[in-house]
Amino acid sequence: MAEMWEISEALAEKNRFKAFNKKHPRELAACFSNLGHIVELLNRHGNVGAFQVAFFRSEGENVFRIGQTGVKHAVETRLYVYVFTIGHTVYVLTIGDKTQQADDIRRCKETARKFERGEPHEQENHDHGHAGG
Repeated sequence: MAEMWEISEALAEKNRFKAFNKKHPRELAACFSNLGHIVELLNRHGNVGAFQVAFFRSEGENVFRIGQTGVKHAVETRLYVYVFTIGHTVYVLTIGDKTQQADDIRRCKETARKFERGEPHEQENHDHGHAGG
């Protein structure tokens, strides 16, 4: 049997999630529901190249964004994850809206590069605009 994929919050910007949940709990819940769906697909197909889902898009360097679906009048939300294929682990990184997208992607890619180099992860307080107010 193939190794099962798991979700880890070890690299997550926890303060961002707490602040975002206060303002947009429906969107956050929808993104995590979609993350569960992605893990089910990974367990069924083995890798991200074996399936395609509209709310799951690559940002490069094994960083992916997961959008919210099924939430009426929602703030366009992105949950960023790092897919570590060797360890069969999806690392939750951060969450944000479209206004923060470029900065979120930059930080997520840097976190992924540091992880791949074996550098320790530092919990940082990223209090940016909409997600951190």
